[in-house]
Amino acid sequence: MTKTPTPQGFREQDAYRALVAACEHAGLDSRGAALIRLGENALYRLASAPVVVRIARSADLLPDVRKEVGVARWLEEADFPSVRLFPDCPQATVHDGRVVTFWRYEVSEGPAPGFTDAAVMLRKLHDVVKPTDLLLPLFDPLARVEDRLDSATTVAEEDIAFLRQRVKDLYAEYSRLDFALPAGHIHGDGHKNNLLRRPDGEVILLDFEAFAWGPREWDVCTGFGLPFRGFGWMLPEEYAQAVEAYGFDITEWPGFHTIRRIREVTMTTWLMQNVDHSPEARAEFERRVASLRHDELPRVWQPF
Repeated sequence: MTKTPTPQGFREQDAYRALVAACEHAGLDSRGAALIRLGENALYRLASAPVVVRIARSADLLPDVRKEVGVARWLEEADFPSVRLFPDCPQATVHDGRVVTFWRYEVSEGPAPGFTDAAVMLRKLHDVVKPTDLLLPLFDPLARVEDRLDSATTVAEEDIAFLRQRVKDLYAEYSRLDFALPAGHIHGDGHKNNLLRRPDGEVILLDFEAFAWGPREWDVCTGFGLPFRGFGWMLPEEYAQAVEAYGFDITEWPGFHTIRRIREVTMTTWLMQNVDHSPEARAEFERRVASLRHDELPRVWQPF
């Protein structure tokens, strides 16, 4: 199959062109669509139907998006509390060099899900049985980071060099880890912002982009270990509740700080993609890189 060329950059107008083409192909009306978020992906809510259109920034991500679709179908068949694909739409199709999927729009209401909700959801997710015919990629803790560094044309060269060396060092550390939990399917980005509370109070799981087969410690660190020990976003009693809900205290595991520092690099390079979109994003990226040079906790980072 001929590889679709990857367009350079990912701005709102780039995502919008893919939105219009994908909706026309699916028989949906894109007029009045509202941009929800522009980050790793672009998310649009249609005005004409209860649909969220998700646009991946590159056609190179087609295998990952096909995996997301497979995961979504598995979780729906298992009656797992998660976002659903919008029915009767072509999924993981390429338009204007971007990969597009269609999802049911979910209304969020009530208190936002918290860290204990994340721990409960991760426990449920890790306990559900994965079908044998659903193949997941082996987890790469620094996936996409090198591509992000290669594409960062407006970031200081010394920062790029520092991050490249950091990636090399962390890969070496990661390869030596002795994991305490059995490997299995993981969400890969299982923090509380990837949860949504429906009007009936049920919390559901979102965003299957990073699903993989790997160490459960990664999910636990992302969900509540890093927010507690790395950023100080949780009170000790909140962390104790999350540990009880999941059943594992990752901060007592010797490999925790390696996972924590890897996660910090992925968070920093994710933000790096958006430094040209706003002065605030650039300032926060520079703050994060400066703090990575000194391993002082908790990190004083602003969420984006």
